[in-house]
Amino acid sequence: MRRMWTAYGLVESGRTGTPSDICGRPLPWYTYPAIEYLAGLDFRSSHVLEFGAGNSTLWWSARAKQVTSVEVDPNWFESIRARVDPANTSIYLATSEAEFFAPAAERGPFDVIVIDCLWRPESVDVSVTNLAPGGMIILDNSDWLPATHRDLRSKGLIEVNFHGLGPAVPHAWTTSIFMTRDADFWTGTNPPTPIAGGPSPWPGSYQGEI
Repeated sequence: MRRMWTAYGLVESGRTGTPSDICGRPLPWYTYPAIEYLAGLDFRSSHVLEFGAGNSTLWWSARAKQVTSVEVDPNWFESIRARVDPANTSIYLATSEAEFFAPAAERGPFDVIVIDCLWRPESVDVSVTNLAPGGMIILDNSDWLPATHRDLRSKGLIEVNFHGLGPAVPHAWTTSIFMTRDADFWTGTNPPTPIAGGPSPWPGSYQGEI
């Protein structure tokens, strides 16, 4: 637990209220297990749609080919827009539900769609309709949204749930990832170093592995 509070940056991100790692670099506001899993995938050719902008927008912008993010809070919209790279990231301010979902149809389909917003139940059908073959949908706080979770589960996608702590807050929650059965984001390289990774505690104990 001490490592979680320090090496993962949970104390500092909690103090600032901003999802970030120990070095202050942006993290999505998902659980740490979900972030670790996503960090090991290859999104370099992916088009990402976020229903809800934030530090996750910066995180995706550094990894994906193209990011489209939609936000409803004007102040938060301006804060994130000032920090994103316009070369591969477009962020939209929506003042109504219709405006919120418009970019999905206008700019889709998308390889990754993140549901972390005001209209999460309403986002499910829009997300499934605009998901590219081989894509994934990420539903954050799925444990708070059992009906939305059940709706996504009914779409025939492969479901993986990531429970645990995450940046900025001292409680656990669930981030769920739903993938089509032909999803292929894997790089084939070695597993990524964890956020708070370190050297093996058993150096030389795995013959041929070290």
